[in-house]
Amino acid sequence: MAEEWKKTASQTLSATRSFTLRRDTVVNPRNEKEMEAFVIECPDWVNVVALTKDEEIILVRQFRHGVGKSSLEIPGGTVDVGEDPREAAARELLEETGYAPERLLHLGTLDAQPAMQSNRLHTYLALGCEVKAPPDPDDGEDIKVELRPAASVGALVLSGEITHSMMLTAFYWWSLRKES
Repeated sequence: MAEEWKKTASQTLSATRSFTLRRDTVVNPRNEKEMEAFVIECPDWVNVVALTKDEEIILVRQFRHGVGKSSLEIPGGTVDVGEDPREAAARELLEETGYAPERLLHLGTLDAQPAMQSNRLHTYLALGCEVKAPPDPDDGEDIKVELRPAASVGALVLSGEITHSMMLTAFYWWSLRKES
């Protein structure tokens, strides 16, 4: 098992509303050499595989600045400070789509990108979703809701229409749930 690295210093380099960039000075336990490690401190994230009573998957299409284009995704977003991830999943689903589930099941939690990010990704399955309110996206969002047959998810991934890696993680968790 790999040993933990000793942190001898830490400095915040930049702080934004989305993340904080930190530089840590660490010591490699294998050779005792000191080096720098950069960490992006991000809030935890939730993703929601949401299905209607008619077995349609609820997707959202929104512009993503990192890739400079529109992205087809499942609803999701950040977990607010002090908020339970389950509550965040229900909130994000309602805000982005106007849908609320009859049942909300935890599919899994994992480290989003452990090499350099501090946050965790919590994935939920929302079943029996129905429209309960008009969508109310954040000011920085312009979201279009799309319903597709749940059985079409694989084709959407294989065709390149869904390319976001966190979405594929959610779909994998969902497939494991369906198999068990």
